[in-house]
Amino acid sequence: MAESATPCSIRECAKAVIEAIQRDPDDITKLRAGLLEATRPFLGRPDLFSLGVKRPGNHIDNSKYIYYDGELSITLDQLPNGMVVPPHDHGVWEALILLKGRLRHIVYDRRDDGSIAGHADLETIENRIYTPGELAIVMPPAEIHSFTALEEETFIFTIVGGNYKPTRHYYNVDKKSYVVATAGKQPKADAA
Repeated sequence: MAESATPCSIRECAKAVIEAIQRDPDDITKLRAGLLEATRPFLGRPDLFSLGVKRPGNHIDNSKYIYYDGELSITLDQLPNGMVVPPHDHGVWEALILLKGRLRHIVYDRRDDGSIAGHADLETIENRIYTPGELAIVMPPAEIHSFTALEEETFIFTIVGGNYKPTRHYYNVDKKSYVVATAGKQPKADAA
């Protein structure tokens, strides 16, 4: 029997992602593999970059919802070359599948106990460059990350397993400090 030429739908992709999350919600290695497998048919669509509905991005101008149901969001995002998204948290896990370009992604672990307002001692636990087809993920308790697009035309497919918390901490690693900001109100890189 011949294979159908019908591309994977948004609904089929979301269903596959939900199933991958349900199989391994707390195992970062298995979740990473499951999300890559679940999204592969959808990410191969020739019309991928024309899909989605414009959304206000927290750090970027070109961001589109592919799927959102209140518990899961999937977006297609273009990152400006060289723009540094400073270390920040989400309160939820987030996966970034690199579609085009290169991305430096850094994950931090918070070493202090959080008892001193404005103070945070972060340790880098991952610092690597991702290329197309690779997936970067952050998951509590190590859900503080920063990233920088290293090429023009850097696009990511972002999957978020829940809702971002309404306020986030933006960290300054060198000063061992942070500021609190509401989603969509990113502070200047040196504000912390």
